[in-house]
Amino acid sequence: MRKLHFILILLLGNILFSNAQNNINFQAMPPSEGDMSSEVSNALKLKVEQILTRNGAAATSLYNAFIIEPQLNLIDDISTEGLLYKVQIIKAELTLLAKNALDGSMYGSIVVPISGSGKNSKEQTLRSLISKIRATDAQYSRFIRNARQKIMDHYTQNCGTIMQKAQVMMNTGKYEDAVAYLSCVPETTPCYEQAAEALIQASGLAKTMDCEAEMLIARNYYIRKEYDKALDILAKIPMSSNCNEEARALTDSVEKYIAIPPETIQVEKIVEKEVIKEVPVEKVVVKEVPVEKVVVKEVPIATPVAQKPAVTTLNPKISYSRNNIQVKILSCEGVEAQQAVAITFMVTNIERGSDDRSYWKFYNGIDTEGGTYEKYSWDKLGGGPYYLDLPADVPVKRMCYIKVYDKISGFSYLKFEIKDCVVTIKDLLVTWK
Repeated sequence: MRKLHFILILLLGNILFSNAQNNINFQAMPPSEGDMSSEVSNALKLKVEQILTRNGAAATSLYNAFIIEPQLNLIDDISTEGLLYKVQIIKAELTLLAKNALDGSMYGSIVVPISGSGKNSKEQTLRSLISKIRATDAQYSRFIRNARQKIMDHYTQNCGTIMQKAQVMMNTGKYEDAVAYLSCVPETTPCYEQAAEALIQASGLAKTMDCEAEMLIARNYYIRKEYDKALDILAKIPMSSNCNEEARALTDSVEKYIAIPPETIQVEKIVEKEVIKEVPVEKVVVKEVPVEKVVVKEVPIATPVAQKPAVTTLNPKISYSRNNIQVKILSCEGVEAQQAVAITFMVTNIERGSDDRSYWKFYNGIDTEGGTYEKYSWDKLGGGPYYLDLPADVPVKRMCYIKVYDKISGFSYLKFEIKDCVVTIKDLLVTWK
């Protein structure tokens, strides 16, 4: 009887452990290292997604903190001449790394030897090599299971440090990063309830930052007299947001300019009357006196044309590490209230046939006084996604917010990475609003 009771306890423990582990999922990333084309890199990322899906470990959110990063290390490359075509044989090692994308923590790795052959080209051989990776292989299941266990151990043993890192993210305005970081805390850890409370706080702050970013865009349209665009942005701000009163006040100001009717001239009608002249005789003779008709012409009043504010000409020097994109700077505006500089880009992918999904990153910047900057976010002050599609030959407009603490006059140096291309920008002036 005692033996049966012990077995039931073990089974129950395994079920609870399995359910806790199933809450930990991963996002497949493209390889960050290796000399391979975007097509081969894409194929390798897809294979990792198949492995995760096969093992029930694929994340549904793009902002999941846990990632699997593949690396393909070539060991041997042999070419043989056949009767009809050249045959290429490649031996390689597939390395999978389980990591935390937000703080760089490593939770495990696996190295699997693979080989493949192809005809005529190395590109075709690499594709054949990747296609032969078996997503059902048991060693991938063990790797994922071990990574999940190490994640649970890590969060259990380092609860205090994890909560401190999350607080730092919120203090530095990285609210969406904090949401992703805290949402990964397993339910079985001692600090789960504390993390849940901090998660609610970070989510509320992220929504507030979204609201403030929308207000910033609407105010810019209002200043430029683009009232229709300003109203479109203001209409998207929910009534429950912290910016509701500010949004309503700006909406009233915008509507005053939109509702002004065109200037008109009111012309009074002139009625012709008969003039009766009395003649001092016995008989009164009524004589009609012709009245001259007055013709009144409407003179159109020219509506004064609103003068556009002077715009500082942006003529920065832009250089590229690869010839796969084109970047144009549309504006570079400082927002004193937010202690940030908003740079608006227009980026065009000129590499046809490549993967549309692209990685966007800001490395650092140096102002004209020698100050350095690293804190940034895409699309809004709270932070946007690091990945964004770049379809071939389709210009994509995007805004990058760089955190500053002084009213700088410009940047002498900026470094970005967009679609595996390092973009360097020099001599960019800042216009303050």
